[in-house]
Amino acid sequence: MRSVLYRFPDLQQFEQIVCDPEERDLELGLPAGEVVADGEWVLAIFELGENRRATSAAACASVSPEGARLTFEPRDWHRLAHFARTEAPRPGSVPDTDAAALLRAADGAGPAASSGVQGAGPAGRAPTPPAPPRLKGKGSRVLVVDDDPHIRELLSAMLEAVELAVVAVASAEEALAQVRGAPFHLVVLDWNLPKMTGIDLCRTLRQEPGLRDLPVLFLTAHASSQDMVEAFASGADDYMVKPFRAPELGARIFSLLRRTRRGTP
Repeated sequence: MRSVLYRFPDLQQFEQIVCDPEERDLELGLPAGEVVADGEWVLAIFELGENRRATSAAACASVSPEGARLTFEPRDWHRLAHFARTEAPRPGSVPDTDAAALLRAADGAGPAASSGVQGAGPAGRAPTPPAPPRLKGKGSRVLVVDDDPHIRELLSAMLEAVELAVVAVASAEEALAQVRGAPFHLVVLDWNLPKMTGIDLCRTLRQEPGLRDLPVLFLTAHASSQDMVEAFASGADDYMVKPFRAPELGARIFSLLRRTRRGTP
């Protein structure tokens, strides 16, 4: 999936666009120099203010004689509006120290699976035995769903290092039991799981009233544009491909956590 970058140095301009109560089209024109195909799905990235705080949303392109535009789902548009009102940095604002801490933890979270993380340790490292689900920390609750014990251990170490509460499970069935039994703020989800796939799990979450707004970040080896489109169509909020860079994953995780922590509808 290609990305389209919007830059808004003027925060008030972005806020007026996405928070206008009269806005009904849920559309944006393309930035200068960007080209899209009619019906193409793209990832719209928004950089806001001098500090370039970023957020993103999937959108479908439409091309007409009047020009090209991107159309957003209502759920994603509402999140952009919430981001503009509550998360975008204001002039002179203090940097988000929690976000900086998570990025530092991502860089030094300990050994990673060589098949899943770029810049990991030696390829011949002995496999780590599967660990039972655990819950540590006092912050936001994150559910990691991956049948690879290395990935579960790495993500647990990253997030627990900044006092987030982590539950790590190996199947979609275990994940459903967890989210139905206790509140979570984010799911980090693999596509290939033993029985029910990650796509099926995401669709199930979006169909349950109490879980449909739970943010889902896919972390998967599926790298084609069609795979990304299918994931976003199933209800995913973000998508990363393995092998991944830990600092980038950390930044995306924290961006989604900020939304739930501040009560995104």
